[in-house]
Amino acid sequence: MKSLIKLFNDWEIQLLVLLSFTLQLFLFFAGSLRRHWTNMFLRFSIWMAYLGADMVAVFALGYLSRHVGSTTAGRDTLGRAQPLAFFWAPFLLVHLGGQDTITAFSMEDNNLWLRHSLNMVVQVVLTTYILWMSIGRHNMQLLISGIFIFAAGVIKYGERIWSLKYGSMESLESSTGNQYMQQLARSVDVDAGYPRTVCTGLRSMPRVHQVFTSRSSDIDMDESRLDDDELFKLVGFELGMLHNDLYTKAVVLRTRTGIILRCISQITVIVAFVTFLVSGNKHSYHRADIAVTYSLFIGGFFLDFCAIFISLRSPWTWLWLKARGCNMLARFSWFLFSNDAIGWSEKRTLRSIVAGQYNLRGWLVHTEQPRSFFSPLMMTVRKSLTLCGAQEDKIFWLSKILGWEYAKGDKIMECLQSKMYGRWYFAYATPRSVWNEYEKIMEYIQGFVGQPKNSELNDFGNMLVYMHIQTEAHLREDLFSDVESTVCRQLSRYMMYLLVTHPSLLALDTSAVATLDLWRAAANYKCSSYAGDFWERINPWSSSTEALQDLVDFWVWVIMYAAAKSRSEMHAALLARGSGELLTFVWLILAHLKWRDLSGLS
Repeated sequence: MKSLIKLFNDWEIQLLVLLSFTLQLFLFFAGSLRRHWTNMFLRFSIWMAYLGADMVAVFALGYLSRHVGSTTAGRDTLGRAQPLAFFWAPFLLVHLGGQDTITAFSMEDNNLWLRHSLNMVVQVVLTTYILWMSIGRHNMQLLISGIFIFAAGVIKYGERIWSLKYGSMESLESSTGNQYMQQLARSVDVDAGYPRTVCTGLRSMPRVHQVFTSRSSDIDMDESRLDDDELFKLVGFELGMLHNDLYTKAVVLRTRTGIILRCISQITVIVAFVTFLVSGNKHSYHRADIAVTYSLFIGGFFLDFCAIFISLRSPWTWLWLKARGCNMLARFSWFLFSNDAIGWSEKRTLRSIVAGQYNLRGWLVHTEQPRSFFSPLMMTVRKSLTLCGAQEDKIFWLSKILGWEYAKGDKIMECLQSKMYGRWYFAYATPRSVWNEYEKIMEYIQGFVGQPKNSELNDFGNMLVYMHIQTEAHLREDLFSDVESTVCRQLSRYMMYLLVTHPSLLALDTSAVATLDLWRAAANYKCSSYAGDFWERINPWSSSTEALQDLVDFWVWVIMYAAAKSRSEMHAALLARGSGELLTFVWLILAHLKWRDLSGLS
């Protein structure tokens, strides 16, 4: 055991440095996936890597600063035993600068940009101290190489702070979107189809930015040139662009200052590598330390090379090159961007739209069926906790974490296209008035449910739960198996998913916790409350096609109402989970169709 501890102590700093680089490598590639993928395991892995990357780098810098210049058993621990260890400190500063594909995991990280700035000052001072204490102890060429890497690290860290500041809610609300106007290229001729959609999306970004900052209620554009399919792809593209602007370094690398700083940092790393190559006395260093150093250099070059491709596949780069007549580079940029494997092709604009699913009725009556990896896990956990005597509210809280899943939104998108942009869009000359009064949709609901106008169903949360339970009872597997029944079930469970996991997105009259507790108690004890009375009267309606169509229409109306009443800052925060949140998509569609609610404008 002592030999293992000694072995770990001898290789501790090497392992920390390599672990830091490995985490950066993972974040670079995984960060570009989270915009399209909603896999819970991937998101959890990114969260762990995002937290661990800074922690490992900071700990390694602290280790180096603590041991530099110290002596143990008559020898300099970083001078003779590990002579190259001090040289890795600037690399750790580069790692703290993060990757181009992910600067923040959530909006809270952006809002804490001042704290990150303070951390940057502390780590820069710490790295400076390590380099200063190494003067006179090591080869001067090695020190010069370390200083060049230090400069690159300061620039990279500064880019991250700049990106975090831009993505903060304070900067978002104070910005007017003029930065997009400065980046827009002059008029270019593009072909019809996806290139036109992309070009239209880039030109709409100033207005999209104003909608997300509540400076405007709609996107004043000429949608008459776009059919329903193009409009939906346009909205998917706009959400992806805004996700990049808020949670990556995309905005920084589109500015002239950002491009110049990036070129300087890459040049300094190249100079540092050449200086390290020509430095003498390499034979006096441990071979493992030299291998670690070369790994850091080559790995950094690889990530920089991949970052160049990330920049080239940006639609802003494509439009800039096309406007300046660089046709060959523009075609290459478009190839990277539209490639289905590495870019963001036309098919992927809507493929990332997903709808979270939570079957509240299945939980209440113990009839939920395993549909994903977490469903049978949740059922097993529930049975185990019940046998152990755990309280029902504790088990229900756990189901909010493990009891939901994602469903592909392709069928929902087809339904929304046919209804939002179809007959409903042309049925209202001024549809904005529909959302000004809650009674409009409640009259529709009361007529459909058959309840008095002044009943407790006027509470939005209770109405959602009641209609979800009725829908689940109505859509029995043996009666309906077509697309409309699937869409109806997915929309119903999606609204339950929002009520359970994201209640702040909904315009609720009472808290979601109180509403869910009431219905859970009604299901368990058949209490005398109105929830219990409704529960006892729940029966499937007529299994006719007309009734199913009414249910689909009802849930589409509900999600449109919920989107229209939601707050813009909540949607900006949801983009951290990717560009595929269904409610955010519907919310932005309403802005394009000028159906937005005006009540939340500043």
